[in-house]
Amino acid sequence: MTDIRLPTGLTGQVLACSVTIAGLGCFTLTGLSLLSLYQSRATALEEKRTLLNHTEQLIRQIPDLKRRYQEHQTSAASTRFLLAGQSDSETAANLVQTVQMLATRHQIEISSQETVPPHAMGHFRAIGIRIALTSNWDAFVALLDDLDHAEPRLLIKDLEIQHARTVTDATRGHSSAIDATLSITGFRADLGPPAQTAPTP
Repeated sequence: MTDIRLPTGLTGQVLACSVTIAGLGCFTLTGLSLLSLYQSRATALEEKRTLLNHTEQLIRQIPDLKRRYQEHQTSAASTRFLLAGQSDSETAANLVQTVQMLATRHQIEISSQETVPPHAMGHFRAIGIRIALTSNWDAFVALLDDLDHAEPRLLIKDLEIQHARTVTDATRGHSSAIDATLSITGFRADLGPPAQTAPTP
């Protein structure tokens, strides 16, 4: 068996210091690695805790969100967007009544009216009338504003305006008398299947 002799003297001291420094270096590196791993795991754990707290807060808010959603649905349902009526003819009659009421409010007399043929639009039926009237300009503008903000909602199209050819009680004394024709459209619910467009041959 060969005896291993460690260096003595200055050489031995240098070797001992080198081994000590190397050992301290390895220990330091190992400690830093473990510390970095601990910090990474601590950060990940903190992120999970934050996510869990946020999720729990959302879960606690679910009943209140459901209540607010139901209140919104109720509020939206209370605002009438559709014309009343179980048939096209009944709905058209209601539309005529609504328009006549608005015209009377502004002392406008409707000289003629005709029903526009109803047509399907998805799950809705478009119901329209075309009217002719003579009015002074201010009253006519007020009528258009009322129609634009009416409930149920109404659409105005095909508007034609010209200087009045006749004088009525409502326009007598007004220099801005006009004759106007316009189409007014509303919608009623159609619970049947949506209308399908026939394919082009």
